[in-house]
Amino acid sequence: MGVTHSRAVLWGLGAAGVVLGTTAAVLKAADGSHPVPDVVLTTSAGALFVAAGLFAAVRVRANPCGPLMVLVGLALFAEDLQLSQDPVVFTAGLLVAHVSTPLVLHLVLAFPDGRLEGRAPRALVAATYIAAVVLPAVGTPFVDWAGRFPAKPDNLLLIVDAPGFTTGLLWTMNACGLVIAAGVLVALLRRWRARPALRPVLVMALAGAACSAVAAAIEPTYAVAIAAYKVAFCLWPLTFTLGIVRTAPRAADLTNLLLALRGEVDLRELLARTLHDRSLRLGEWDPVTRTWQFRDENGELVTSAPGERTVTLAWSENGPIAAVLRRDTTWDDPRVLEAAGTVVRLVTEHQRKLDADRARLAEARRTGVRLVELADAERQRVERDLHDGAQQRLVVVALGLRMAQQRLDTRGDPELAELLASTADGLDAAIVELRDLARGIHPVALTQGGLVPAVTALIERTPLPVELASPTLPRFLPPVEATAYFVVAEAITNALKHSGATSVTVTLDLDADRLHIRVCDNGIGVLNGSGSGIAGLADRVRALEGHLRVEGNSGVGTAVHATIPVGDPLCAT
Repeated sequence: MGVTHSRAVLWGLGAAGVVLGTTAAVLKAADGSHPVPDVVLTTSAGALFVAAGLFAAVRVRANPCGPLMVLVGLALFAEDLQLSQDPVVFTAGLLVAHVSTPLVLHLVLAFPDGRLEGRAPRALVAATYIAAVVLPAVGTPFVDWAGRFPAKPDNLLLIVDAPGFTTGLLWTMNACGLVIAAGVLVALLRRWRARPALRPVLVMALAGAACSAVAAAIEPTYAVAIAAYKVAFCLWPLTFTLGIVRTAPRAADLTNLLLALRGEVDLRELLARTLHDRSLRLGEWDPVTRTWQFRDENGELVTSAPGERTVTLAWSENGPIAAVLRRDTTWDDPRVLEAAGTVVRLVTEHQRKLDADRARLAEARRTGVRLVELADAERQRVERDLHDGAQQRLVVVALGLRMAQQRLDTRGDPELAELLASTADGLDAAIVELRDLARGIHPVALTQGGLVPAVTALIERTPLPVELASPTLPRFLPPVEATAYFVVAEAITNALKHSGATSVTVTLDLDADRLHIRVCDNGIGVLNGSGSGIAGLADRVRALEGHLRVEGNSGVGTAVHATIPVGDPLCAT
């Protein structure tokens, strides 16, 4: 996590900028070798780096780029100390004569989050500090500036004047500079696509480099090209500041983040967009392995890549509940992390409650389905017991009575024969009624043929004109078929008993994963569906996550509508 810059440090850096800037401007003006426009432009460049760096440090406190920009400005001022005629100040200026170069490179390679990612950028920056700071410091005791240049003050660190050594050292510095420049070019080309925020900075740097090259190659344009180079260099810190501020989350972004939670959201996409970090990924804590589990867009487990870090955003009583694996750290601010963590905690806790509620609802639905299945199984058992038990025994008794009747007819006892015949007829009627009762409890046609054959058989037994409109339907799960059948049977029964209807229309239709049942009659119209039969069927339909309603208008007729899901896995046995 980045270190928040204190106000005292920022005030101290600002004061140092004012002192060094004023000193550098006075030294350049007193030197006499620098034109006034040059003094103005170079001083403005250092001042803009200091001011822009302080602004960025205040706006994005956890980003090291702000203080690094201030150091670049201070270094530009400090390099002019070598123009002083005071031996102490002059000697100090010799030690920092090229210190702005590694700081600028450090800023470019660390932009926009202020961190050097990977070994190559760190090696390049370290090599530049050595070439631009350490090597000149090593050569300073071996150059007699006062002896070579009479207008210069004494070098207080002078040991011996060694032109050969310093020339070799200069060649070494130039060779290191070429190698470093090649490495920096490769690094910047790689970062061009990965870091869009860096492009304005690079464009401004390229513009300055182009102006410098034109000035060196075309002598007549030297003055104009150098002036354009210095103007571009003055504008450079502004591009750094704009990039830092643009990539940092704003209060409005976090407000939008909270407002977006009102609907269905992709939390990763929402955080990535708000925090300006497209590489952001969310992870879940695995309490078994005690590690973070990150998944890609396809749901496959992935591991962290070099330069990526894991930051815990939210915690619960059982430990961390969310984390981020990402490269960019422009939003690595305690306040931003706290706000993002609050959002993550709200979303994850809300999602967990929703999952728990859904699980409870699913279990309630499964319980309802099991009750429907148990009731149907009990109906089937009773139907089999009646068919295989009581009905068969009554058939045997009826056959016995018929045989007894035939024997009495041959023996001439007409009264007893008539009594037996009457008893046998009554027994046959009881068998028919028992068979109808068993069929009503759970029709065999429903189990063997499905919904449409069972409804067709029901219509054929109904003493009322009934029209069936139904396409060819597939077989459904037993609870669905049984519930749909009994809705039709109950609606037809109500039409016969209560409405005085002369005709009934039954419509079965399958729409996507829902079965629609509609039974309409032309009777007097039942104004409510509060009867025990309809109420019980409504409970059965609701247990299957469907709904049933009864519509009745006086003189128009009654319509029973039912909708039952047929593709819900909760209905599976």
